[in-house]
Amino acid sequence: MTVTASFEPEQVVATPGDTSSLSLHLQNTGSDETTVTLKRTGDLVDHIGLASESVRLEPGEHFEVPVIIDPLERVTAGTHSCTVEVTEGESTTTASASIDVASVTGWTATLQPVRSLGAAKGRHKIAIDNVGNAPVSIDLMATSDSTVATEFATSSVTIEAHSSTRVAMRVVPEHLFWNGATIEHPVTVTVIGGGDQVVLEGIYEQGPRLRPWTAPALAGMLGALLIGLLAWFVIFKPAVEDIAEEQAEQLDQEQQAVLDERVDEIQAAADEASRLPLGNPTDLRMDVTATAATTSSEAFDFDKEGNGRVLSITDVIFQNPTGAVGRVELLRDDQVLLDQEMANFRDLDFHLVAPLRVDSESTIALRLTCEEPGPGTSECEAAATIIGFVDDL
Repeated sequence: MTVTASFEPEQVVATPGDTSSLSLHLQNTGSDETTVTLKRTGDLVDHIGLASESVRLEPGEHFEVPVIIDPLERVTAGTHSCTVEVTEGESTTTASASIDVASVTGWTATLQPVRSLGAAKGRHKIAIDNVGNAPVSIDLMATSDSTVATEFATSSVTIEAHSSTRVAMRVVPEHLFWNGATIEHPVTVTVIGGGDQVVLEGIYEQGPRLRPWTAPALAGMLGALLIGLLAWFVIFKPAVEDIAEEQAEQLDQEQQAVLDERVDEIQAAADEASRLPLGNPTDLRMDVTATAATTSSEAFDFDKEGNGRVLSITDVIFQNPTGAVGRVELLRDDQVLLDQEMANFRDLDFHLVAPLRVDSESTIALRLTCEEPGPGTSECEAAATIIGFVDDL
C-alpha cells in the first residue's frame, strides 16, 4: 500500500456536549495517482465526523482530513478509541487516536410519595437517577421530630452512569394510639453526592389503629346478627322442621313401597324357580374324529321312544386332547348352540346360568371341522361331556 495514515494529535480530551477536532494525515508515497476510502470504526463510531470519506491523492501528495469528535452525555467517561480504516484497492491500513472523555456529574432525587399514611409506620422511597456519564456515590440522611424514627434500607449507595435506583425508607412512631385525630410528622431527607446536595421534604401522617368506621361497622354487624338469629328461631326454624318432617315421611313411604315391590319380585322368581322342569340329573360324552380338511359329526337322540322327554343342559366341557387345529360345534338339530376354535384350548368348560333346552324329537350333535391334526397324529380328535337334567313331561 502506497498511502500512509496517522492522526495529529494522537490524543485529545473531549467533554460531553462540546466538540473536539483533530486531523487525519494522508501521504501518497507512490509514483501513481490513487484514491482511498475512509471508514469510521472504534467505540466512538457514532460520535466521529469526517470531512470526507473519499480522497484522491497525486503522487507524493500530502492531505489532511478534518475529524470532529462530538461525544454526548451518554458516552461513559474514560479513554475511548477513534479509529479510521483507510482502503486503497484491496489493501487497508488504520489510523487511531485516544479520546479521553471527561467526567460529567449529574443526578436527581425525589421523595415518593411525599405524604405517607399508616397507623404503625409510613413508607417512602428515595428515587435517584444518575444522568451523568460516571458512577456517583450517594449518602442519605434524615431528620424528623423526636416522636418518630427514620430507617433507610441503606444509607449509602453507588449508582452507575445512566442508571437509577430506589432506596426504601420507613418512618416509625414511638407511640401508637387507638382512636382520635391523625398526627402529621414532618420528615426531611438530605441527599449528598458528587459535591451536590438535595433536600427533600415529606410528611408521615399517623392515624389511629381503629378506623373511624370500625365502631359503626361492628354495631351494624351485631344488629344484623341479632335480627338474623331472631328470624331463624321465630320464622325459619319451625318452617324448616315441618318441611323436613314431611319430606322424611314421604321418603319413608317411597322406600317402603320400593322394598315391598322388590320382595314381591324375589318371591315370584323363587316360585317360578321351584316350578322349573329340570327333572333327574344325567350326563353323556360324545367323541368325534376327522382327517385334515374334512368335517365329521356325532348325533345323539336322547328320546328315541318318543316319551316326551326334555333335556336341560347346564354344563358343557369341550376337550381337544391332541392339540389339533380346527373348529368344534355343539348343535341342537341344525342350530349351533356353541362354536369354539380348537386352537384356543385343550379343555374348555361352560357352566350355564340358564340351561340349554332340548325338546323331545330333537337331537344334539357334536360337529368337528379339522384343519390340522395335532402333533404326531393323523386325525383331529374332539370330545364333549354334557351334564344336565332329563324331565318326563
